[in-house]
Amino acid sequence: MNGANDEPAKLPVSTSHPIGFYFIFSGELAERCCYYGMRAILTLYLVSVLGYAKNDATEIQSYFKAACYLMPLLGGFLADRYFGKYWTIVGFSVFYVLGQFILCIPNQVALFIAFALLASGSGVIKPNISTLMGLTYDQKRPGQLQLRSAAFQWFYFSVNLGATLSMFALPRIRDSVLKATGDITWAFQVAFLFPAGLMIAALVLFALGKKHYAVETIQPVHHSTPEEREQRRRVLKMLFGVFALMVFFWMAYEQNDNLWVLFAQEHIAEVQVEGETAVCMLNLGFNQVEFAPDGFQFINGLCVLLFIPIVNLGFKWVDPQGTRIRPTQKMLAGFIITALTAGLMAMAARQAATGEKVSSWWLVAAYIVLTVGEVLIYGTGLELAFSAAPANMKSFVTACFLLTNTGGNLLNSQLSKLYDRALSPSTFFLVTMSITLVASVAFYFVGRQFSAAHRHGE
Repeated sequence: MNGANDEPAKLPVSTSHPIGFYFIFSGELAERCCYYGMRAILTLYLVSVLGYAKNDATEIQSYFKAACYLMPLLGGFLADRYFGKYWTIVGFSVFYVLGQFILCIPNQVALFIAFALLASGSGVIKPNISTLMGLTYDQKRPGQLQLRSAAFQWFYFSVNLGATLSMFALPRIRDSVLKATGDITWAFQVAFLFPAGLMIAALVLFALGKKHYAVETIQPVHHSTPEEREQRRRVLKMLFGVFALMVFFWMAYEQNDNLWVLFAQEHIAEVQVEGETAVCMLNLGFNQVEFAPDGFQFINGLCVLLFIPIVNLGFKWVDPQGTRIRPTQKMLAGFIITALTAGLMAMAARQAATGEKVSSWWLVAAYIVLTVGEVLIYGTGLELAFSAAPANMKSFVTACFLLTNTGGNLLNSQLSKLYDRALSPSTFFLVTMSITLVASVAFYFVGRQFSAAHRHGE
């Protein structure tokens, strides 16, 4: 024996990803395939099958997206207080699956029932699955902060990989069925069944990993001390201005899956197929590629996958210590770039005002530029919300961050009524650009104030 004071050697903590990560990654990929695929073809479904006017369709879709980003508040509350993250995710995934099937019923009553179920499922799941992953790393890989950071990067990768695949595939599935049968309602129903199957796969994959996730303990309601209440007040005061202005980023961003689709259908598409559907031709020089008006959206997800490592490496090269360029400065650049995107759409719409068809490259360029703004704002803002929030408020502050999307969609639901009615498309996009630029100026001052307060430990 070596003596009474000898302590048993501690086993080294593994540096590989825990098994639970792979279940979460696969489940999140399938769920995001479902959500973004359904959303990609939703505008033309509302117009072509359910008979909504185009402006009404964009308003309805904006309200639906707003509901999806309002429900995380409920999801965080239920998981923290009552059911835990795992059972909250599983329970609301069932609603999600039912909603996807009900969406296939071509009438307006079924539509709003489906929207209620889909918004509940998507929104409640959203703040809990990433938090469960973080807890799993804290328990299974304690102290491995870089490994956990890498896991969140891969998690964001799974979101955009799922979105890219489904936004590329679903318009093509719909159009293939339409060409084969000539039945536009059946074409959309088949297309919606594809993400329904993906959501079932997401639920099964996630449920299978239960034993590999963090062990959750529901804590009793904690009564805040005066110091904690003061800390909460300071955090909310600092973040309120940042979050309030992010609403205007989402206002401009969320036009890409409804108004941009309608613009493409009316001013880019050249070949009519059946009824309200059409084909846009993208000239590659050596060949021409066909896209449905709503088929360009996959460019956004694809560019996110490409731009995340490029942007991260670029900032690491310019600012190796991460102290020169503050998060709010990155977000300000994102605001300005997003405003330029609306300017691109205004230029395309001005060219379309002559009565001639516009090149698809205008839309491609707009999606590429929009993605740069998204990467700078969304990823940075999510990190900012997490790092600035106290430990006992991180889920709540993250839910508030997601709530900014609700505000943007509610604003867009009213603004979109002016499109091609009170305002021509070119004027409409100029108004969007102007609003976003004004928000950029305001964000410059709010961001400086936030950074100064953060530096002084507030």
